[in-house]
Amino acid sequence: MIYELSCCGYRGFATKQSLKLAIPNGKRGSGLTVLVGPNGGGKSTLVECFSKIATKNVSFTEGKRNKLAGDKVSINITYDGKTGLLESVHEGGSETTWECDIERPKIYHLPSRRVFNPYFGKSSWKREQFIKNPENIQFRGSQLNSFTYRLFDANKNPNFNKLFWKILGKELPWTIDQDDTGQYYVKVKKSDTIYHNSDGLGEGIVSLLFIVDALFEAEPDELIVIDEPELSLHPQLQIRLLNEILEKTKDVQVVISTHSANIVSIEAAINGGEIARVFENDKESVIASIDDTCREYFKSYTNNIYNPHILGNDARSCFFAEDGFIITEGQEDVLLIPKIMDQLGLPNSIALFGFGAGGASNISQIAHILHCLGFSYIGALFDGDKKEEFDKFNLDFAKFGYKAWIIPADDIRDKPEIHREKKLGLLDNNNKLKPQYNTDEFKEMLHEMIAFSLHHK
Repeated sequence: MIYELSCCGYRGFATKQSLKLAIPNGKRGSGLTVLVGPNGGGKSTLVECFSKIATKNVSFTEGKRNKLAGDKVSINITYDGKTGLLESVHEGGSETTWECDIERPKIYHLPSRRVFNPYFGKSSWKREQFIKNPENIQFRGSQLNSFTYRLFDANKNPNFNKLFWKILGKELPWTIDQDDTGQYYVKVKKSDTIYHNSDGLGEGIVSLLFIVDALFEAEPDELIVIDEPELSLHPQLQIRLLNEILEKTKDVQVVISTHSANIVSIEAAINGGEIARVFENDKESVIASIDDTCREYFKSYTNNIYNPHILGNDARSCFFAEDGFIITEGQEDVLLIPKIMDQLGLPNSIALFGFGAGGASNISQIAHILHCLGFSYIGALFDGDKKEEFDKFNLDFAKFGYKAWIIPADDIRDKPEIHREKKLGLLDNNNKLKPQYNTDEFKEMLHEMIAFSLHHK
């Protein structure tokens, strides 16, 4: 297993930055490390560090060496109790050395631009051969033509299509055919009479071929690294892909760099997975990660049935953004503050966190999560009757440059007294199904709903 990777001097990493990797523990997502952050922050650079470790005869050209780091590159990796070091031989030079007592780790790396020449020759590689012979990519966007060697092997393995179709949500038969010039190509069957060749495949389908190959035969002694797996994939496919990754990372390490909230798994983080934000600070790339306190907060939010969107897609989207978010108590504030701005003739340009924190007591918890992820400018807005929480926030977070405000009223809007009659539900106070509802009739209704929902796939 790989425990940590450190980088200094490569592209934006002017000073040494370290990333701790998630270690599988048998739980869903426990081996998943997710890299988030804004564009240009250094996520793809960090992903490339893994590929450089796996590639022999690596050189770092002038444009990729950071002058502020002495014009040399150093990448450390800790695995199986040993430390490997890939570094420049001399300052201002492109040549490198690799120092380690054991063999290089097995790393299956997929860059964000996943394309191959649609017409190719015949050669078949097993997975281990493919991993041991990675393409030495000097330019982002280069074709990954060695991948066609894997297609011949995958075409013979029914487990490839089993996973491919499961993520795709439908069967899409494909094979490898040959034209009259002797060139091979991927042929996809769209219907009884319609076929697409490699050149006509959608980018999402091509990308998914790469990703499925990375996953379907993965072994616990490997690391899979995928840059932006969501590219060209429909949101529903992203969700299904994440589900398969969560299952795979029960015992396999996976590192993902993403800009999609659909790919950030709170379940994985609760189970021991890592979320790290890579961003630019003072003109250099920096890595900041969640801690165990964040995981405890995540766990409490997943059980909050009154505010289920505390870490929903809208909230997780802030992980990819720059600074300046303001955390409010709840969803009413998020909806009504823009109306107040409009009534006062003020620009509606306040960036609000998701649908609120789910209560004043959660605002400091959200602020802690954002602080761990390296956010420097976070604000908080409290209702007028939450003076105690307001004062505590200032006491805890003012030292980080965070700021809080309190509105001049007890709440965002007038609210009448509520008197409700008691209602009896399916679940008891512990959210357990009551025995009297464990009936064949109720189960049949749920089975009908499941069958009906299959059309969604």
